[in-house]
Amino acid sequence: MSGTLDRARRFLARRLGRLRAALIDRRLEREQRLGVLGPAHLAWRGNSALENRDRWSGWDWSRRGEEWTASAEWKQALIDDVLLAWIPQGASVLEIGPGAARWSEVLQPRAERLILVDVSERPLALCRERFAGAQNVELVLSSGSDLPGIADASVEAIWSFDVFVHVAPGDQAGYLDEIARVLAPGGLAVIHHADGRNLGRLPSRRGWRSPMSRHLFATLAAERGLTVESQFDSWGPEGRFDLAAFHDVITVCRKPPGGG
Repeated sequence: MSGTLDRARRFLARRLGRLRAALIDRRLEREQRLGVLGPAHLAWRGNSALENRDRWSGWDWSRRGEEWTASAEWKQALIDDVLLAWIPQGASVLEIGPGAARWSEVLQPRAERLILVDVSERPLALCRERFAGAQNVELVLSSGSDLPGIADASVEAIWSFDVFVHVAPGDQAGYLDEIARVLAPGGLAVIHHADGRNLGRLPSRRGWRSPMSRHLFATLAAERGLTVESQFDSWGPEGRFDLAAFHDVITVCRKPPGGG
């Protein structure tokens, strides 16, 4: 009898959990449709700065982040058609969340100045080792939503990939505040983030992901005086390579040339 009751309780708990998750998703999706960073997003439990610091401090970086690369061809196309296409040669560049320098190693020889910002000391230590002797690399420890010590209007381009998908919505808004502050007039930011919830071939609840949508992100950027120039989820010949696995998107936003 006790075994039957235990199974019934577990079944009920799972069902209640699914119902709660569905209710949260409906509230998140409504706010995303409206372009509002409302109570559902601000109450999101998970993906906090402290959790991100702990997670990436203890991460096994032996694969240098390549475990998130769909294929060598996918990565090279992303470099050729996105990173190199948007991030200008010889610019002052900032990367949010460099990890083990998966993208930084492409940015470093192109940038006049490369600022690597991370919430965890561990990735910064890996980057310090990777770029030992490089004269154009600076390392900055963030609290999880800020760009401390970086002067106003001092950066020409910002890159962030596989990072905002793990950052709480309120902290994403905080980073956008800072992006608008540190970008020079005419400067741009290329940010990879989530586009909705539980869509794509793999539900977004897997992979420790945070809620966001392209519409909400664009609205948040515009509220901070940034102009959204492009939002896309595929690249390469006929869109051969994409972000469909987790239903993500890349947003490119620019500080107007007349910005402060």
